[in-house]
Amino acid sequence: MTDVPSPAVPAGDENRHLFCQMAIEIPLQEIIEAAVSAGWEETEVLTAIIDVADNLVLAHGSNAELDALLKALKRNLE
Repeated sequence: MTDVPSPAVPAGDENRHLFCQMAIEIPLQEIIEAAVSAGWEETEVLTAIIDVADNLVLAHGSNAELDALLKALKRNLE
């Protein structure tokens, strides 16, 4: 698998999201090609990637909310 390059711009740069997309495009294409070679239909693979990404975003949001709640509870206990 291709290595993902480090960010070319600092956090907060208006083009950072675009640079991130470019950085992960080739590795993602390699995953898609490997899955298709293994017998999966390309549309299945693309849909699965979208679903996995969506689930990861939801989990990340839930984790952030839980962290904030735990910090608030800890402050209340102190």
